[in-house]
Amino acid sequence: MSTHAVTVVEVGEVRPHPNAERLDIVAVGPWQVVVKRGEFVRGQRAVYVEPDYVVPTTRPEFAFLAKAGKDKHRLKAVRLRGELSFGLLLPLPPEISDAPVGTNVMETLGIARYEPPAGKAGTFADEMAHDRWPSTHAPKFDLENYNHFPSIITPGEHIVCTEKVHGANARYVYIDGEFFMGSRNRWVKQDGNHIWTRAAANNPNIEKWCRTYEGMVLYGEIYGAVQSLKYGLDKDVRFTGFAAVHHGVWLRQPVLFPSLADFDVPHVPIIYSGPFDIDRIKEIAEQDSVIAETPGHMMEGVVIVPSKERYHSLIGRVALKYISNRYWLSNA
Repeated sequence: MSTHAVTVVEVGEVRPHPNAERLDIVAVGPWQVVVKRGEFVRGQRAVYVEPDYVVPTTRPEFAFLAKAGKDKHRLKAVRLRGELSFGLLLPLPPEISDAPVGTNVMETLGIARYEPPAGKAGTFADEMAHDRWPSTHAPKFDLENYNHFPSIITPGEHIVCTEKVHGANARYVYIDGEFFMGSRNRWVKQDGNHIWTRAAANNPNIEKWCRTYEGMVLYGEIYGAVQSLKYGLDKDVRFTGFAAVHHGVWLRQPVLFPSLADFDVPHVPIIYSGPFDIDRIKEIAEQDSVIAETPGHMMEGVVIVPSKERYHSLIGRVALKYISNRYWLSNA
């Protein structure tokens, strides 16, 4: 499960902005933030809020972000005088002035993780009654950001790097004589007018695969007319698979992907397979999308999974996302 937190950090390197005499660039772990000149020094404790968190502009620390008629503001990545700036760095407010590095102050400061609107994905009216949910282990699928756990995948470890598709999470499984479909958090009615039925109807082979591998939960992304990146599909939706689990055991991608191909069920594009090198991954993430119908569409980012499935005490199954700068800036 993905961890959402706003923490007290120790400021890293502080250097002058090359194009602005009144600005500095501050390193916060793998991120960088553009700040007012002289506001922070190396080793200082501060609060760092990443992009895609929502801050209350009713608090004095965030009041400068207020817009007419709104009491909240979603933080994004921006380019300031030619330099990327991710999120917001602020001095410790008085009520947490003694908080040590690593303290999660998200609740104290009234900050929330940004959740995109349901849009065309579906509503709670589409949810299946809980007593009819499938009797299987189908954990919520979330990915941690590589920037939070940069040491979990070691340099040189053999990995598979796939395109991270921007859409809506989907789960499909055939069990107890019934074909089930669901989102990240809930199982939905098979006869509902939502993207999960549309995707399954567009490719009946999804159900055929699930019937063949009864009890195995197939995970994937429904994309197209779903989120801001439409990949050339302005009105249609499609499914692409990326993982499968059976009784708590995740199927290795070198096994899963060929099995999906045998049924003409698409899987996420493999962009790279080989020794892990974060500089190489960063380059790959900025390329055009492979799954898009037409050229010129950006990738949201990539997903990095060890070729040999393994677990880590901090995140469980090892699978990390790396988001492209192109995508961060597209939300600015």
